[in-house]
Amino acid sequence: MAILIEHEKRKEEILEKAFDLFVEEGYEDVTFQKIADRCGITRTTLYIYFKNKREIFRWSIKQLLSSIEKRIVKIASDESISAAESLYKTLDIVLAECEQNARLFKVLLPYLLQIQKSGGNVKEVIEHRIVKLQHFINVILIRGRDAGEFDSSLPIKGMYALIFSVVESAVFRLAVIGESGLDSSRKTVKFVLDRIRSK
Repeated sequence: MAILIEHEKRKEEILEKAFDLFVEEGYEDVTFQKIADRCGITRTTLYIYFKNKREIFRWSIKQLLSSIEKRIVKIASDESISAAESLYKTLDIVLAECEQNARLFKVLLPYLLQIQKSGGNVKEVIEHRIVKLQHFINVILIRGRDAGEFDSSLPIKGMYALIFSVVESAVFRLAVIGESGLDSSRKTVKFVLDRIRSK
């Protein structure tokens, strides 16, 4: 049991150090050897934990998203606050994490382009990573509609698409335009939430 715990601890340390390296140097410039060097281990040892740099990058992203998801689960399941407040807090967490990890999105863009060049399905890769977030937003929207907080004449799918387009726009602003703050996205979130609320 102790060996398994030690293995997982080492794996997490590798992911944290690799994540920093990806952010510092960009996905394309990071090599398996550079990750091993950063971690103070040999390439052979690194192969015990991961097959290649792409797998390490995917695990790094997964680790970041898991942290966000844990916070969102608490909010989405807290029925002591309104659905509208839950939705606002959820989106605020997402935008704050995007701001804090803005450099990651600059790394993520070349990574996704590389997947596309090699014939991979970028849409599928992205949707696989955000499926839990989509679920929680939909759960909150349904709870709000059923409680009469959100306009029942609006389809859940349409409300979700509108809300998620704000998140996509925020990511675009960070990754492509290079903005560092998302105040305009927060204003848009507030505007959208005001529009979907019942009158």
